Amino acid sequence: MKRGKVLIASGFPSISIIATALEKLGFDVVGDARGGKEAVERYMELKPDIAFIDIALDGDGINGIEVARWIATEDASAVVIMLIEENFDRPEMIADALKVGAKGYMKKPTSEAEIEKRIGSALKSDKKWFGIRRRRG
Repeated sequence: MKRGKVLIASGFPSISIIATALEKLGFDVVGDARGGKEAVERYMELKPDIAFIDIALDGDGINGIEVARWIATEDASAVVIMLIEENFDRPEMIADALKVGAKGYMKKPTSEAEIEKRIGSALKSDKKWFGIRRRRG
C-alpha cells in the first residue's frame, strides 16, 4: 500500500533523485513540474497529499514561494515541503516559505533518510498522519 501521492516541482536535475527516494519509501510520485505555473496546474489536476516545491522554481513567472502560497490558500490541508539549494539557504527565504503556508523545508542534495524525516516533521507539525488523514476529492 502506498503511503501517499506526491508532486515534485523543481527545475533542477535532482528531481529524479528525490522521486526515486520517495518511491523507495513507499510514496507514489504522481507528477512533476519544471515551472511555477505548471506546478499549480499539476497540483490542481493531481491533488497530491504532499508537494515538494523548489524555492528557486521560476522560468514561467511564478516562483516557488508563490506556488506554496497559492497551494496553501487553495487547499488548507496541503502539505508543502520547500526544496532549498545551498545557495538559496537564507533564513529570510525559509521564513517567507513557512509564512505563506509551507509545512517544512529540506536542503538539496538530500538522502532517503532526510526525506522521510522531513515528511514526518511536516505531517507532525500539521497534526495529520497518513492512514488517519482524510483524503481530498
